[in-house]
Amino acid sequence: MPTGEPEEVGALITRRRLLSYLSGLLSAIIAAALAVPLARFYVGNAFQLKPARWLKLGPVDGVKPGVPKLFRISFADQDGWRETIARQDVYAVTVDGSDFLVLSNVCTHLGCPVHWDDSARRFICPCHGGVFAVDGKVLKGPPPKPLTRLTHKVEGNTLYVQAGGS
Repeated sequence: MPTGEPEEVGALITRRRLLSYLSGLLSAIIAAALAVPLARFYVGNAFQLKPARWLKLGPVDGVKPGVPKLFRISFADQDGWRETIARQDVYAVTVDGSDFLVLSNVCTHLGCPVHWDDSARRFICPCHGGVFAVDGKVLKGPPPKPLTRLTHKVEGNTLYVQAGGS
């Protein structure tokens, strides 16, 4: 079928095809230039590690051996561009006055707050009847795991707990 063009010209790039390639290349460059900032906006700091923070609980003298002491802590927590004040209750326990254990008060079953019952000498979850020993181990009920042990340290006469980090 004759097209009216010489055979040698079919092997060459026509002006229309060259402009088509150049406009496609320009579109790809513009898309890449827009994709990088958009991806950074949506991903944010998701892959950056949050620095660990040590929060002061209080003097170790306030924690009596065998009796968990409740501490309420709060700290600024940043999620993307939103900064909130996070609040958490933790229990500090000691057996001998020198070795400490810091436990979260969140039940491992459904996240209800547990409380220490002095008469039963156990942590009790009011939601579904979970019962934990003074060291956080599950004694009874549906919780699948013991209470979460938190990283802590003692400096001088002060007990600190680690918040944040990864």
